[in-house]
Amino acid sequence: MALVNSLQPVPVSAPYSAFEPLHIGPQISAKRLLAASANDKQALIDIHELLNRLFARNRNQHRRNHWFKSLHQFRKQLGLLINELEGFGGNTKGGVKGRLEQRLRYWDEKCIHQWYLHFTQLVAVGPFAVLGLVLMACTARVCRITGITDLYEEIASEDMKSVLQSVDGGAAADEFGEVLGGDQEEEDDDDEDMGIVIRREDY
Repeated sequence: MALVNSLQPVPVSAPYSAFEPLHIGPQISAKRLLAASANDKQALIDIHELLNRLFARNRNQHRRNHWFKSLHQFRKQLGLLINELEGFGGNTKGGVKGRLEQRLRYWDEKCIHQWYLHFTQLVAVGPFAVLGLVLMACTARVCRITGITDLYEEIASEDMKSVLQSVDGGAAADEFGEVLGGDQEEEDDDDEDMGIVIRREDY
């Protein structure tokens, strides 16, 4: 927000309600997580236990590293998710679902991409490559069980559909024509110097 003076802060942008309704893409839902099998729920508990052990083992040596901070956040968030999934986060089924969706939305906006970034960077460090792979695998498994992976696949599918529709409608040629160089090539052909035709006897 911009400050007109030191006493009256004025927001720069208007709230979303002031705008016309926009197209809303795929949204995170807790349906996949609530319908998870007993094996998937047990997998979440096992992953959380593994993260606890990794956290305890590396806390003294790596507590200041970025990847360890992501491990700490991952471990804490997964524990809260498991508690909410078991019903400790709300008294009714609707309350549990709302809390789960709110947490998954927070993961998508603030956590998942950061976790992947820090864990993939850890893979590049020779002595800790195996640890990085384990953390990446844990993140991927949790995303699959919670339905976040399905959301990303749906978003990618929607993006691909829009590209294909633009190709079918001819919009892609208008948008990327300069990149492809089609129009420029035609202009170059028109301006190309073909030389002067001479007769054999004048040669």
